[in-house]
Amino acid sequence: MNGHRPQQRFLGESMSKAPKVLDFRDLVVVVTGAGAGLGRRYALDFGAAGARVVVNTRRAETAKELVDRIEAAGGTATAAVADARNGAAIVDTAIAAYGRIDALVVNAGLVRDRTFSRMSEEEWSEVVEVHLGGAYTATAAAWRHMVRQGGGRIVLTTSGAGLHGNFGQANYAAAKAAIIGLAKALAIEGRRHGVLVNAIAPMAHTDMTDSVFDDKLRADLPSTLVSPFVLALAHPAGTTTGAVLETGGGWAAEVRWQRSAGVRFVPAELTPAAVLERWPEIADFTEEADCPSSTSDSLSAALGHPVGDRP
Repeated sequence: MNGHRPQQRFLGESMSKAPKVLDFRDLVVVVTGAGAGLGRRYALDFGAAGARVVVNTRRAETAKELVDRIEAAGGTATAAVADARNGAAIVDTAIAAYGRIDALVVNAGLVRDRTFSRMSEEEWSEVVEVHLGGAYTATAAAWRHMVRQGGGRIVLTTSGAGLHGNFGQANYAAAKAAIIGLAKALAIEGRRHGVLVNAIAPMAHTDMTDSVFDDKLRADLPSTLVSPFVLALAHPAGTTTGAVLETGGGWAAEVRWQRSAGVRFVPAELTPAAVLERWPEIADFTEEADCPSSTSDSLSAALGHPVGDRP
């Protein structure tokens, strides 16, 4: 690859036909962390699209206010007041109220930012338990219902920190990176059951990002310009699974791995010193790089048969 950023494609007013409206009538959608920010936006938009929305938040008054607002706009909603780590309670609320679950959006999260040398075990554990543990418990609870129903959609939330790392966010980045692995593994397992699983890496102004966003970012990255992508992934019409979608400001792109061509050493010449000497070749992406997408791709490369799409 030449390293140049590809030209973005814009979907604007020049289109001759408006996009179709996705109808969520009779579909039950659970949104965790719906009390504020992106989760609140998702819940409102699912309600406006006709879904029966189960809104999860820790505070009863916050949940009631959101349910009332969805219902005032003509929608249907139920509150699931529970800690995001108690996914079973959240999903049980959906089943008790509506008898099924068609889509799960795992959005709940928090940050405890601190440099790694100063980070306490409690700060590490809380962030990992809420993000990764919460994703596990909610997904595990929803999974058996979706398999029995013959399908469903799950949207997990990762982050640019999970993709790239970020200063002072070792706990958050580790949890968000793990969610990518969770989404990809579940996409493989769920495909034969009609359960599609994807991860979204949103960039939006929320309470969690307010302290690090300047006025321009707050204006340019509203939650309203992320929500449509989540609804698209949560709808039965969507057929994508195992994807990581980076999105913000009305822009979205799928993220994938890229692997350099690598270097194969003759066993007799393979020493630590030789590895360091040839490291620039190992890390050279200018020629014959490919895009592995499975563990078999990794094994094939190790055996001398690289596979995967060329970028």
